[in-house]
Amino acid sequence: MARIVFCEDDPMIQKLVRAALRDSGHDLHLASDGEEGLALIRTLRPDLVFSDVSMRKMDGYQLGDALKASPDTAAIPLVFVTASVQRSQIEEATKHGGESVLPKPFTMAELRAKVAELLSAGH
Repeated sequence: MARIVFCEDDPMIQKLVRAALRDSGHDLHLASDGEEGLALIRTLRPDLVFSDVSMRKMDGYQLGDALKASPDTAAIPLVFVTASVQRSQIEEATKHGGESVLPKPFTMAELRAKVAELLSAGH
């Protein structure tokens, strides 16, 4: 299946992500901040990246900018995870390379559906 990197600094959300994707067959890698996530992404070349917008060290938008600036990672689909899904937030996510937004809080079923949607779209 797919290799997925999920950047999230909240341990409870990391637990939810692990539980949601445990039996999916996907190769899941968790990062606690954007810097750790960027290092994982450069090493693993995942099929899909999820990133919280608000993280310490490097936020999600900075991570998105770094991914899109490199030819090696520019084509990797990026989903921003955020509690604010207003139109302006969605536009901001798009400016930083986000292909989609997953609103917080999300359920395990919503996360699995988002993964399936993006992977079936040819990613």
